[in-house]
Amino acid sequence: MFTTSQTTSQHIGSRTHQCDTTAHHHNPATGHRAWVLLDGIGDHDHTAAWIDTAAPALAQLAARLGDPGAAIRQIRPRLHAERPALDHPEDWLADAAAVVAVLTPTGRLAIAWAGDCRAYYAENGRSRLLTCDHNEATRQRREGRAPEPDAHDRLTSSLCFSTGVIDTVTVDFGPRRRTRRLLLASDGAYLPHEEAGTLPPPHPNGSSRPGLSALTPLLTGPLGTTAQRITDLAVHAGPTRADNATAMLIDIHPNHAV
Repeated sequence: MFTTSQTTSQHIGSRTHQCDTTAHHHNPATGHRAWVLLDGIGDHDHTAAWIDTAAPALAQLAARLGDPGAAIRQIRPRLHAERPALDHPEDWLADAAAVVAVLTPTGRLAIAWAGDCRAYYAENGRSRLLTCDHNEATRQRREGRAPEPDAHDRLTSSLCFSTGVIDTVTVDFGPRRRTRRLLLASDGAYLPHEEAGTLPPPHPNGSSRPGLSALTPLLTGPLGTTAQRITDLAVHAGPTRADNATAMLIDIHPNHAV
């Protein structure tokens, strides 16, 4: 058995709306715990309002199912049905990149995502990137090309893209009795750190395999202080063009009494 603690830090950056959000849900019937981070696409008030209802709904569904990939697939039709009722420009329906994590009582951690939100797994000061962005930058890396300057912004999947790919990865903790840390991050939070070398980058060839672990002092320290450090440093790296930055840190503690 495991206990968990989590915190979220957000910075609006240079945007007019905060279009990132997070949610957490524990289902006492299943014992599953779910965490969600959504990075709303664009800078619009209707997107900011929509993600605040979509994220908790997705977290509740994931905690009930115990399968984050299935949760994204099941909620897509509902989200599609809700979007026409929103007050939005005709050419800008609400949508988001999404990452969902589910922890089972036995210590199996499953991550699913659609878009370019990321999950990093940290243990003993070392971390690795678990996810692979769904965007043109990844596609160009797989073709052996250096990504174009705007390739990261062109998504190839999203929460509401009905035929967009949903990828999953699992981590089994095994017998080690130590605390693990999970970081869920929007691109505004992780890209400046990737460029500065303080968070592990994606695989050079665009592989979806988890990367090798690397020393990552950025992820060490108390939850609240560390999460705020991630977002503050990300935004200060380019304050005039800073995106919304959101970091959700989750500590997973083994229960030594079990």
